[in-house]
Amino acid sequence: MTFFASAALINAISSGILGYVVFTHNKKGAVNRAFFYYSIAITFWSGAYFLWQISKTDISAIFWCKALMMGAIMIPVLYTRFVYRLINKPEHKILMYLFFAVSIIFLFLNLGNLIVDGVNARSGFQLWPTAGPAFIYYLIVWFSIVIYSVYLLFIEYFRATNHKKTQLFYVLIGTIIGYLGGATNYPLWLDIKILPWGNILITFYTMVMAYSILKYKLLDIKIIYTEAIIIFVFFALLVDALFSPNYKIALLRMVIVLLFSVVGQGLIKNIGELKKANRQLEKDKKELVELDRMKDEFLQMATHELNTPITAIQGKLDMAVREDLCKLNSEQKAFLEPILNETTRLGHLSRDVLNTARIDQHRMAINRSETDLDALISDTINNFEIKAKEQGDSIAYIPMSKSLPKLNIDQSKIGEVITNLIGNAIKFTEKGKIAVTSRIKDGEVIISVSDTGVGIDKEGQKHLFEKFYQAGRFDPENPQEQQGTGLGLYISQNIINLHGGKMWLESVKDKGSSFYFSLPLEYKEDKAKDNATARKPLEVELTSGKAPLNAETKDPNTAKSVIANTNQLSSPPVENMNQSAEKPTKTS
Repeated sequence: MTFFASAALINAISSGILGYVVFTHNKKGAVNRAFFYYSIAITFWSGAYFLWQISKTDISAIFWCKALMMGAIMIPVLYTRFVYRLINKPEHKILMYLFFAVSIIFLFLNLGNLIVDGVNARSGFQLWPTAGPAFIYYLIVWFSIVIYSVYLLFIEYFRATNHKKTQLFYVLIGTIIGYLGGATNYPLWLDIKILPWGNILITFYTMVMAYSILKYKLLDIKIIYTEAIIIFVFFALLVDALFSPNYKIALLRMVIVLLFSVVGQGLIKNIGELKKANRQLEKDKKELVELDRMKDEFLQMATHELNTPITAIQGKLDMAVREDLCKLNSEQKAFLEPILNETTRLGHLSRDVLNTARIDQHRMAINRSETDLDALISDTINNFEIKAKEQGDSIAYIPMSKSLPKLNIDQSKIGEVITNLIGNAIKFTEKGKIAVTSRIKDGEVIISVSDTGVGIDKEGQKHLFEKFYQAGRFDPENPQEQQGTGLGLYISQNIINLHGGKMWLESVKDKGSSFYFSLPLEYKEDKAKDNATARKPLEVELTSGKAPLNAETKDPNTAKSVIANTNQLSSPPVENMNQSAEKPTKTS
């Protein structure tokens, strides 16, 4: 058996097996069925090609040459149909009717001598076909349809994204290799001395096409190709046995075929069970995804309903206790104060859960308006004045030497971010210093909140922006760290990301922490600006009894500071405050 006959046989077997496997994988799938019909044409062409190569007489060779041309005529038009299904576009009906009509005409012409005129010896082949008068027209149509199909793929490839783009890439590569390989058969028909060495590439082409269809179910692909290899090896052994030089060798090879068939059957059975288990896993996965979606929707609904009564209770208690609307005595206020605090905490928890559900479902809306960020920071610090004083902390805002420009941001949500960062700083800093600074760098406003608190170790920094994570949670030496939900920084980072900015931190254990976030000066609705630019240090100095000053603040008297406690404090300054990295720290 010659190389060309072997290549044709391999093409026929591989195309048939892969076409069948793709079809049985999803019998109702339009792409799968189109690929199956296309594979039949390749299998028919390759099978007839093999029988022509082993023909011994002119009559037999001409018959099989005409048979292989039937497959060759149908390959381009069936491929175009497959391409339309693959790119999920409606067919150009008039053009497809024309392609099929022309192909049918060539099928009728192939019955006579207009395409295959005869056979003769050529370039080492004893029975190579000679072209009839219609062959050149067939070639023009054949290449035209192929070029049109490739054109459709290229157009869709440049429009596609993500997985679809990758799938089309595989199809394009396979198409170019396969058709170039198949086209090496035609020059010798026209007495051009080029042998059909590219035939074997059609097997590679079919495998790439099948892979592109099944690509995104990787476990199934491994199972499918295992089945295909087993079937292919079986047929290869069978053909080898049938073409044995004598009956003794044939008998030995048939025994090998029988043994392999038993082993192969067992493997295929196990593979079938694996496929069944895989389908069950996919079903379970879909159910879990649906349950997760239902859980998120329930949380969003429940927390939304809880927010209304919580807000009402919190408002009434606040008016009674802090605004003295009900003229309560000190004993009554002391009794209601813990209830107000716990109601406030419950309100924050409900809000955090609601915001987390919205983020996970990509439903968090950003309502932008022109905002004075300087005023927002100062107001937020004022709200923390009493709490900072209770902790024995000093807190100040050190702005730039000139006011920040007004930004187009969601004032409520950015206020929530600032509140969360300052609240954390106070929570983890006792008798220390907290500084909020602002500056402009590379088209961004950069805000930092620094403290001289407990700090965060390297391991904790890796996970700090993850849901429900709290550094040092359940640490018996720091019981205050056990409070909260671990959602504040996760929500804050997502809010900043939705504004087109970034959030990062720097911290040294037992020395303090600095949290930063950036906001673009100009809001671009179509695409958030890339904020991964180099950032220089924010020079911050926290000295005993003094408000921390920004490096750009030329006159200390211009600092808009709010000092909750101006007593001399013994806590050392944060070393890391004066050493901000050029790039934001990576967080998970």
